[in-house]
Amino acid sequence: MTPRPYFDEHGRVLPFDKVLQLERIDDCTFRSIVKAYSPTGGENGTYGGHNITGWFILGGRPNEHFVYTVHNVRDGYNYCTRSVTVIQAAEKGTMFTCTCSFKREEGSPFEYQDKVNLKERFRDVVEGKEGEPIEHPAAPSQDSEWFRETFLREHPDHFNPIPGLHLRKVDMRKYNYTRTTIDRRQLTFYSLRGSLPLPTAPYPLESSSKSAASPTREANLHACAHLYASDRNSLFIIPNHLSLGKEYTRMASLSHTVIFHVGIKDLVLPPEPHINHPNADPTLFDEDSLSVCNLEGHSDGDKDGRKWFVQESWVTRAGGGRGLHMSRLWDYERGIHIASTIQDGLIRFKPGTKL
Repeated sequence: MTPRPYFDEHGRVLPFDKVLQLERIDDCTFRSIVKAYSPTGGENGTYGGHNITGWFILGGRPNEHFVYTVHNVRDGYNYCTRSVTVIQAAEKGTMFTCTCSFKREEGSPFEYQDKVNLKERFRDVVEGKEGEPIEHPAAPSQDSEWFRETFLREHPDHFNPIPGLHLRKVDMRKYNYTRTTIDRRQLTFYSLRGSLPLPTAPYPLESSSKSAASPTREANLHACAHLYASDRNSLFIIPNHLSLGKEYTRMASLSHTVIFHVGIKDLVLPPEPHINHPNADPTLFDEDSLSVCNLEGHSDGDKDGRKWFVQESWVTRAGGGRGLHMSRLWDYERGIHIASTIQDGLIRFKPGTKL
């Protein structure tokens, strides 16, 4: 059985919960159901309060299942730790490994973060679309100059939407053109496709209630959606911000670390309303398994009821065949810094390339 495609014959794109579906092989082994995402639709190359660091060891093949093996490292009172290894063909060995740390919710006498008014800081590039991020262009399958200027021109009918989330790339030229490389930024908005199971019991949380809510196992799916958003087109920012988009010869993720700074109440992705937007490919809703949190849109979201988060990305180092990508994930409407990411990547440039 081949993996399930991530869009159907009508161009409807899989929601996030379907993208992550696994089948259980035994108590610690699972297999993917959905085909891995490949930017050009070809057969080669796949992309792929918690803390997770993953190491990319071998490239994957989109038309084969991934097999995940989970090892219980430790269950403590406040923290528990798991390690995960991923293979496709056993004879080729491990292709991905990660260590995940999960933290129990706890209170704090204070909260401190950088105070950033995103709409004001990036006014030059979001003005006119402040409340409607979906009006920005969809993030490309692969954010390279070759893909945008060569592949798409040669394949005008190319259709390969990123599944699971609505991802919108902001045109940052007005913000970046006067800034040095290290001060340039890329904003990418993201919103959930479909719906995810209820993250806590009871739900929704009462802001005035002093009683603690109990997170459900499914709460981790909401964190996974942010994790998924954090590693879309990330390394391409390095040559783009260096103005060397046509000069690199090879690129691949080496490791990716995500640190969540908040609890589940700040990670919840409300369900997508059943409203198709003219600027977005429709979502393939499973009408037979809609969850109760799929009934209404988000009251403080865009006009259709979508809640948006945004990734602010930049480059800090490039050289020696490697580059470092960093980002902050924000709750767009509330200005809460929910997570930070660090990605180490292999990136090689043509001999003699100069800045």
